[in-house]
Amino acid sequence: MNDILNGENTNGPNTTSWILVIILAPILETFFNQYLPFKLFQNFTWTRNKYGLYIFSSAIVFGFMHTYSLQYMIFAFSVGLVLGYTYFFYSKAPNKAFWSTTLIHALRNSFVMLIAVISDKI
Repeated sequence: MNDILNGENTNGPNTTSWILVIILAPILETFFNQYLPFKLFQNFTWTRNKYGLYIFSSAIVFGFMHTYSLQYMIFAFSVGLVLGYTYFFYSKAPNKAFWSTTLIHALRNSFVMLIAVISDKI
């Protein structure tokens, strides 16, 4: 997968990569990086209404899950901020929060995959 993102794979992404990156990864990462931290923060009195702390913490976890390089971790942290805020924004409707965040993540990953395919053709 890292080869695809760095443009080192001249064959481009295969079908399994598309499924993993566009469907499975966004669902699992939304669950582990936004849903679970939000639920955990809601269980403790001292973190219950500290949404900035939640967004920041979930972004840090998201960044550390993308350890391809230091630059990518920093970039993933910034994406994690957007995803954490999206989850928080829709948090009054948990189902909507989960799927909105997953959709944004899936769209972002789709663009990366398309860029990988296009850059292989050039």
